[in-house]
Amino acid sequence: MAKITPEKFLDFITYFRKENQNHVEAMKAFATLVDPALMDDTAPWVIQFRTPPIPPGQDRTSAAPLISKQQLASIWICSPAMIKDEEVIELNDCLHRFGVTSKPRLRHFLSQTAHESGGGRYKKELASGWAYEGRADLGNTKPGDGPRFKGAGYIQLTGRANYQDFANFIKDPAVMQGVDYVADHYPFSSAGFWWQNNQMNQLCDSNPSVKNVTLRVNGGTNGLEDREMYYQRCVAAIP
Repeated sequence: MAKITPEKFLDFITYFRKENQNHVEAMKAFATLVDPALMDDTAPWVIQFRTPPIPPGQDRTSAAPLISKQQLASIWICSPAMIKDEEVIELNDCLHRFGVTSKPRLRHFLSQTAHESGGGRYKKELASGWAYEGRADLGNTKPGDGPRFKGAGYIQLTGRANYQDFANFIKDPAVMQGVDYVADHYPFSSAGFWWQNNQMNQLCDSNPSVKNVTLRVNGGTNGLEDREMYYQRCVAAIP
């Protein structure tokens, strides 16, 4: 029996025809055999599939920056000198990676992350994280998982399971070191990962209010006035 390699599998997808009922039934049969964990919006292959491509001849670090240090400083209400170059590089990598490229998407993403981080001041949750200890719904099954995997990044990634999903996607096992590593290396990218998993770009494309975006980010309207203030700063910085 010949082994079907990943490259060979692409042939099935390339020549798939929706009008061919045999093709449709074959794909349905295949889907029933796939691990249920892979049939989820947060599965790494789904996220990779939905990630917009970088133009030929570029990689994400060489793609044209979408946001400058001066723009970010204007949004965060701080001096540009307080923002490190690597922070701007990581931000722009995140924006390209997760398709946060239009004005509405940029304005809402940057205003929400500005509020959640206190204008870039906080890259991790201030609480100890012990409140998450033993939370099986977050994948916190080992002693110390609560503090180790407390909220990290500008939209706080929380829990062993979510850290593992992010580590798989970003292809960096060191993410599992915990909160400090993610806060130092991926404050924006971890937020972008959440943003994509929750279809925030699609919401932004529908011309939502800040309140509507906040409801999905926060589950309520906590800090709405502050979020609206940051949104107006984003409108001025990204005209």
